Amino acid sequence: MRNELRRYYSDLRDKNRRIQEKRIEECERKNARLRSLLAEPGLVFQQAASGKMTFSAARSRLASIEAERRNLLISMGYAGNYLDPVYTCPICKDTGEVGEPTRLCACALKKQQELLLAGSRINERETFANFSESIYTDENQKKQGLGMKRFCERYVSALPQPEKPNLLIIGNSGLGKSFFGNAIGYAAIEKGIRTVKTTAYQCIQDILNGLDVRENAISPFLEADLLILDDLGTEAMVPNVTVESFFRIINERTSSRKPTVLITNLDSESLFERYGERVASRMIDGALTSIVLLRGDNLRTRMR
Repeated sequence: MRNELRRYYSDLRDKNRRIQEKRIEECERKNARLRSLLAEPGLVFQQAASGKMTFSAARSRLASIEAERRNLLISMGYAGNYLDPVYTCPICKDTGEVGEPTRLCACALKKQQELLLAGSRINERETFANFSESIYTDENQKKQGLGMKRFCERYVSALPQPEKPNLLIIGNSGLGKSFFGNAIGYAAIEKGIRTVKTTAYQCIQDILNGLDVRENAISPFLEADLLILDDLGTEAMVPNVTVESFFRIINERTSSRKPTVLITNLDSESLFERYGERVASRMIDGALTSIVLLRGDNLRTRMR
């Protein structure tokens, strides 16, 4: 991600430098005096460096040049700072970093979030901020939803290394499982954590498509700092692909303690029946996985 940010700011500086150069060319064509005023500071620096002009005199002359240049621009109908360096972010001057020791500028944090969201399959609607108690009519289910929100927020606060890296959310359709999964992912991205959210169906499709073109399509699911795998149990059971892929994803991520959120309608018995002991035992390993079971009525049906 740091390399992507560096490329972004390098390209941004190049773009703004070209804007400034175009402005200079435009104004120089219109006024010869302005051309000489833009060239003169370099001569003043040379004279000061060679000892032909005192630094005090050089500072005074540079101030005079700057004042004349700004007044001339204004007389031409431009802003006085029209030829100054162009910065998209004047705080960091398009470096993306501020302070000592350096830290990411606010603009870089925003760009980082945009870059992370772009490849994550996470939406900006289903977030903790948009969680609403009004969708619940049953008090017990509302209490469960509020408790789940707090639990998920604690999980995010512990990222990238929660005590138990994995989270398994189990429950019937329409109980908000996918909402909480997306909210976790969005909050993780706000923390700068590289996140991938996908459905089990899409995960297997991506891996199969990679096989067709001889690409290692499983890598994004292994390398993400946080993986959210939704709708487990809806994917095609492709021999020598589905179970083997999920085993590799879960096993390698667990071995490196990379957090993984698994979301499914299947209970633990059904997980064993579908994926076998080797995969299911890793999904429900109590030492590494927090398991949450949601109960209640289908909220989607109530909202119709």
